[in-house]
Amino acid sequence: MLNQEIKVGKPFKIDERIFYPLVKVLQYKHRQMEYCSLTPMALVVFEKDMKYLLPFEEIECPEELLNIVDP
Repeated sequence: MLNQEIKVGKPFKIDERIFYPLVKVLQYKHRQMEYCSLTPMALVVFEKDMKYLLPFEEIECPEELLNIVDP
């Protein structure tokens, strides 16, 4: 069984900005073997009335990632 999802990490604040880390969680289970990995994807930044994304690499649908985070 393979399960993959994007999770929002614990937010942290620097000055007036709030940062939300996004990670991809991959879980693989097969008989008696289990494998789990975390891959950092991006930071979502909230600053006053703005919300924007700082990707760690090329992302196909940045709007989807922005919609995941809703404080």
